[in-house]
Amino acid sequence: PQTGELVALKKVPLRRPEEGVPPQTLREIKALREIEDHPHVVKLRAAFAQGPTVVLAFDYLVGDLGGLLRSIPAPLSPPRVRALMAMTLRGLGHCHQ
Repeated sequence: PQTGELVALKKVPLRRPEEGVPPQTLREIKALREIEDHPHVVKLRAAFAQGPTVVLAFDYLVGDLGGLLRSIPAPLSPPRVRALMAMTLRGLGHCHQ
């Protein structure tokens, strides 16, 4: 259903559509659905089939860590590195709980 919300889409092509969705894609969807809200983890909003692809809809974020790192003049200050690592590890730790 259309909600008017802006989302980020990840399209996963199915190499062999006749065989269905690959197990690793199903595991990814299941894991993302089980992860509760956390400020350092992007939320999966929906997953659906569209022709020979599976589409995952996530919360839309203006930037990402890679883009942020490319835009900051090197070298990063130690406090900035600590802050970015702390956010990343908090999100990863939450995913593994």
